[in-house]
Amino acid sequence: MGWLSPPPYLFQTQMYRLKEIQDALLHVVGWEQSYDPAKAIDDNLTQTESGLTFQGAHPLVTLDNVRAIVPDDFVFQYPVWNMIPEYKAGAKVRHNNKVWIAARDNQNEEPTESDFNDDYGNPYWQPYNFISDYLERLTRNGIAQMVQTFTQIKGLDKETKNLLERRTFFDGAGRIRATLPNNHKLVGFEIVPVRSMGVTMKIEQIGLQMTGATGVVRMYLFHSSQIDPIKTFDLNFTQTNGGFQWFPLKDCYLPYISTGNNAGGSWFLCYNQNDLPAGMQAINMTKDWSREPCGTCTGYVDLERWREITKYLQVSPFMMNAPETFDEYPELWDIALTMYTNTQNYGLNCEITVGCDLTDFIIKERQIFQTVIQRQVAAIMLRTLAMNPDVKVNRNQVNATRLEILYELDGNVEGRPGGLGYDLKKAYEALRLDTQGIDRICLTCNNHGVKYRTT
Repeated sequence: MGWLSPPPYLFQTQMYRLKEIQDALLHVVGWEQSYDPAKAIDDNLTQTESGLTFQGAHPLVTLDNVRAIVPDDFVFQYPVWNMIPEYKAGAKVRHNNKVWIAARDNQNEEPTESDFNDDYGNPYWQPYNFISDYLERLTRNGIAQMVQTFTQIKGLDKETKNLLERRTFFDGAGRIRATLPNNHKLVGFEIVPVRSMGVTMKIEQIGLQMTGATGVVRMYLFHSSQIDPIKTFDLNFTQTNGGFQWFPLKDCYLPYISTGNNAGGSWFLCYNQNDLPAGMQAINMTKDWSREPCGTCTGYVDLERWREITKYLQVSPFMMNAPETFDEYPELWDIALTMYTNTQNYGLNCEITVGCDLTDFIIKERQIFQTVIQRQVAAIMLRTLAMNPDVKVNRNQVNATRLEILYELDGNVEGRPGGLGYDLKKAYEALRLDTQGIDRICLTCNNHGVKYRTT
């Protein structure tokens, strides 16, 4: 796809929370509803903040053409209906060569078109047009491609940077005999990121040093603005005799502000001592987190690491009495009662990256991307239609051959600019998102605001 598909390695140094961006931009452009009620898509997909629709990008972008490119095995992602499980409202299953969605919680209610009297629709299951799921996936892929391409061609990777690259809270390990008894506590780290828009911490890995037993250690990530845990991690600790083990995490971000947490506040990474496998105890790494380490006592490496980390976040080990119901109903405690234990780490270490995060800027100014999103999704759809990767007979190619579709997309094969791809390129070039001065840490002081134009 040429310039539309930059290689993945180009994006490794940039930080943005892609799922949050996709969720926020999903309805900037919408899909036109089918005139045929039997082919209706989710109304949720027809929402459009801008008033633009994907069908408006090109005459070949139609729901019928989208149906033609859906892989034959797409429906196999839905489980086969079974009378034993309990299905929650919104669950999707396959049954009798159709896809169904649960209208309400049910068990042992077979998906059928009507009840036994044939008078009313099935109160538990409704036929589901799985094209809706494919359309949402197509839209999200287009948004992801837009973000990647935009940040590269606009050179935002030169304006932003990683402030800390894969730093651990501390080096070394605790003494094997320095075990901590299990006292029915919630234990872990309170992490307070720097109060700065656009600066985000990412936990790359969680490290555990335990002894006495192996098994699953459940970690919880809370934010002080939410009662329920933001994330949970089940870490299968397999080391014996006081060994240390790292566990890589995926997309574990601790932003200053996001759609899931209020501005500021604290993050709590912890586990419940009551929930540890029988006989397991944490090995403590003694380190005083409350003050700067002595450079001549502990070495200047520790001092420099402490200064680097505390510039962007504050780390405080803590413990809290674990409620008896915590395992079944994990909830944030009264943080005013948190007890800080500055010289204990409870067998925990973290490898982190702190970087300048474009997520909040993109979400805030999402309307300037409306034309790019429309054309990017359309371009992906047309290229898939032209290439026909599943070697499926496509009835729609009766009126549009592969070469004709590619011409509509790429213009003249001899290099004459034209087609939807050229329009998309011009739309990218027209974007102006000047983030200078928005943040005191990440970006420069000359704030010219956000600029955009259309073509």
